Amino acid sequence: MFAVNQFTTQSTAINAEDIQGMITHWLNTPVNGYLGSDYGSDAKSLLQKALHSGVADAFIAKMKQDIPILSVIPQENIALYSVPEMPDKLRLFIAIAGITTVEITP
Repeated sequence: MFAVNQFTTQSTAINAEDIQGMITHWLNTPVNGYLGSDYGSDAKSLLQKALHSGVADAFIAKMKQDIPILSVIPQENIALYSVPEMPDKLRLFIAIAGITTVEITP
């Protein structure tokens, strides 16, 4: 008896889950985590600093440098924002073009 191979077509398009996975990996990788590369994030650099001081823009610029696919997304569609949480905590998030949001946990 012969078995028939059924091929499934898979899309090679990058979707929101792929982007979220890339950002999550980047956030969980320390700077210089790969030998010979400065790939990775320093989320702790965001602590105790105002996001409007330019540190958020530098953080996003580093993310776009390390994850080249994000360079096709316009700057105004990538945001770093915070949400206050009682009693004295601040949760940080990265939002990409309204398609995905990733929490930053330094």
